[in-house]
Amino acid sequence: MSFQPPWGGLFRLQTFVHRKPEALSAEQLEAIRAAILGSRLLGENHLSSQFTGTYGFSVTFRREALSEVSAHFPAFAPFLETALVPGCDAFLLNPLLIQNGRGVAPHIDQSLEYCEASIGNPLAVSVLYVQVPEQLSGGELRLYHRGAQVAALAPMARSLVTFRGDLVHEVAAVEAGAPALSAARISLVVEQYRVPEHQRAAVPRLEIRNRTGALA
Repeated sequence: MSFQPPWGGLFRLQTFVHRKPEALSAEQLEAIRAAILGSRLLGENHLSSQFTGTYGFSVTFRREALSEVSAHFPAFAPFLETALVPGCDAFLLNPLLIQNGRGVAPHIDQSLEYCEASIGNPLAVSVLYVQVPEQLSGGELRLYHRGAQVAALAPMARSLVTFRGDLVHEVAAVEAGAPALSAARISLVVEQYRVPEHQRAAVPRLEIRNRTGALA
């Protein structure tokens, strides 16, 4: 399946996902990996129950705070420069670390509903594969549309996957190859929203959050 970029017109129902291999350099990827694993923010995931047993933290921001996000997380800047969709104005950025025996249950991303219940799902979701252990078994991204599976993507290091934000998706359980957090399947995800102007003020300009609550 291919992906109709939102900046080129409306999504077509028959198009769902796009994968760009080698989206960033190996050096940029290693900087992102080191920043995630070395972050004091990293802990058990605070997102919905579908993420139980995984690790990460989140950064909610509006486009006008992009430079501040890059200042807080300079290693993430090349990813954001590559991944952000023109016309989207609110984002939720989160590293996602998955070890053996864990996955992410089927869901539609609606993470900004904690700001405003009627915001709904993002226009698009972008996933950068930061670390894919050599012996990884499982952990593929599965996408569904109207109950039918439309893609099953094995993680590929340095690749950038962008898919429609209205798709149900899951990460299959990692069966082997990621026995510790430092050896986890690591991705960096950004949910990309186009929020109506009258709702935009409900989205924090910049908020960093982990399991302990909002930190900034």
